[in-house]
Amino acid sequence: MKEIEGIEQTINGLETDAIEIERAVIELLRAVELIHKPDPAETLFFAPSNQWSELSDLEQQKQRDTLRKYQRWYTVAHRYVGGEYASERVDEFNQCYSGDKHGNYGVIDYIKLERLQWSRNKSRIIDEFWRVFEIQRSILLSVSDVIGIERINLRELISSDFIDREVDGADCLCRTGHPRAAGVLARVALERQLRTLCDRYGLEYRKEDGIEPPLMQRLYENDCIDLTQLGTIRHLAEIGGEKCGHAATSPAMRSERRSIG
Repeated sequence: MKEIEGIEQTINGLETDAIEIERAVIELLRAVELIHKPDPAETLFFAPSNQWSELSDLEQQKQRDTLRKYQRWYTVAHRYVGGEYASERVDEFNQCYSGDKHGNYGVIDYIKLERLQWSRNKSRIIDEFWRVFEIQRSILLSVSDVIGIERINLRELISSDFIDREVDGADCLCRTGHPRAAGVLARVALERQLRTLCDRYGLEYRKEDGIEPPLMQRLYENDCIDLTQLGTIRHLAEIGGEKCGHAATSPAMRSERRSIG
């Protein structure tokens, strides 16, 4: 669980870095001039003909800093996209880095300013850069969504294992003549199952919330369980609580409590 939280923190940090990179690239694109490069005399080329002008010393420094930031961002981000969480999107992620053979530019092209442009419309060029970089960022952020699903699955797995143990323990107590203790243990398992359902459906609850009314009522009000299931849960909770969890009153019950205590 700590590893998953660490990955999410890293991705959040990468998104913060991406915001800074985007801002820096857009500033660079706005600052550097585009110059029309005429075709050779008596020839006609269907190719980009606008080149970026020479950068000033200040612009070169900004370009160098932005390039380094993006290269670091891409290297770390690629580790997560190319791993187990979004491996099916890694080719698309890579293509947004360096473009493709069909003439589509990658993020690195908009930072280096080496490739000719079809248009001198800065707004259009910035928009094209934004769209390419946004694809990369969206793919990376989708890793957090996958991790969220993994987190729920892990909780369910842990809860399932816990519930199985508690139910097995309750069954053993019941078979060995301790029905009250079995009922209490089964109630604990039921409460854990309701918490797992709340996690699955994204419903918030407090640590001190018990089966009734908070947990089961919240699930019912959000259409996660139906009226029949609500009644069954309430009945089981009453058995495990009122009938099994309260202090024994008869000598036989008190003797049972001492024998298992």
